[in-house]
Amino acid sequence: MSRVALRARYIQGWYEMDGEKLVSACAENFIFDDPAEPQPVARDGLIDYMHRWSQRTQNGAGSGNQWKLAHEVRQDSGDLLTDWEWWEVIGTRFRGMALVITSDQGVLLERITYFDRDEKRV
Repeated sequence: MSRVALRARYIQGWYEMDGEKLVSACAENFIFDDPAEPQPVARDGLIDYMHRWSQRTQNGAGSGNQWKLAHEVRQDSGDLLTDWEWWEVIGTRFRGMALVITSDQGVLLERITYFDRDEKRV
């Protein structure tokens, strides 16, 4: 698969909460970096992480795992596809930025940040 197809499969795995699809799009040395986790998550821990994420967003915040991605920027340079995007889990306060780097071997890295602002402020 090309890096564009692998990136599409990876994001579809998140939309569908399909751990096998998600992992199959990742390179062997994949890392997911979420500041809410005590350490970065490797490929072999991604399905467990997906379950923890689901617990936080669906059970803890009442979301049905409905995603919104916006302000997406993509750069395909050399042999790396780099995506930046604003993400939100609709109906929750979960939102932030993500950086995803993909090669033709699979997704190499996803690093997310969280954004929180008191929405009542002017």
